[in-house]
Amino acid sequence: MTKIKVKDLIDFPDLHLKIVAGIEGIDREIQNVDINRPGLALVGFFDNFASNRIQIIGKGEYAFLVKCDIHKQKEIAKTFLDFPIPAIIFTHNQMPPECLIEEANQKKIPVLVSEYSTHDFQMKLFSLLSEILAEETTVPGVLLDVFGVGVLIQGESSIGKSETALELIERGHRLIADDVVRIKSISESIIVGYTDPIIEYHMELRGIGIINIKDMYGIRATRKKINIELNILLEEWKKDNHYDRLGIVEEYSSFLNVKIPKITIPIRPGRNIPILIETAAMNYRLKTMGYHISKSFLEKIQKNIERKIKI
Repeated sequence: MTKIKVKDLIDFPDLHLKIVAGIEGIDREIQNVDINRPGLALVGFFDNFASNRIQIIGKGEYAFLVKCDIHKQKEIAKTFLDFPIPAIIFTHNQMPPECLIEEANQKKIPVLVSEYSTHDFQMKLFSLLSEILAEETTVPGVLLDVFGVGVLIQGESSIGKSETALELIERGHRLIADDVVRIKSISESIIVGYTDPIIEYHMELRGIGIINIKDMYGIRATRKKINIELNILLEEWKKDNHYDRLGIVEEYSSFLNVKIPKITIPIRPGRNIPILIETAAMNYRLKTMGYHISKSFLEKIQKNIERKIKI
């Protein structure tokens, strides 16, 4: 799992963070995607206190702190900051009490302030940490945006993945990554595909060499990332293999323990693979909207058979 330091958070412009105390602790590592609202901890109840998470001080916690007298504030600051907290963040541009700033400086725990509301800041921070700290791997293949569907095309070397992808780009679809696809598991059901920055926008075509899609087709022919929703496996047509002709049997691929639908397309002369991939992407979108064409077709046939039997 990737690690991120507090100083890295300050560099993200979307968070609008400024540090007000504990600057010597900005190299502290954040290893947990979850965040914590320490309401109970501020009143002295530390059972199950998630001290390894970033602590968010919103309007409620802040109102409690400022209503306490100076002696109580010092007591809270001392006991609260005795824990190995990676960072404390105040939202709504609320400035921490002076005693907490002094204690944070002494214990080198970063204290930051954001202008965002607590809800908005938590959403932004959780989204950021989910992406950065997500489990990651790389897989071979080509990743494209086909009608808004993230399609990962895989197959043996020289099967024609890049050539197929190039035809899809010619037809108006967008490239995310060629040859090596970086994958991150954002949640139990979502994986996101990226390109490696070194090979971004580039494709390898045997007999031609390396080409730059952005330069040749424009920036609209590329994307930085996309949720991977469909896995297309290209393979040489094998006479003895049984290929699904009705679309009833659903197969899946697993990446980082996330299952996504898989379709195997056999390659043989005369088959227009780019059009088949476009059709697969559109069919997938229909399924996500609750319309399963193959099942509807079989139900229609079954009803027709039943009607004839009754006659």
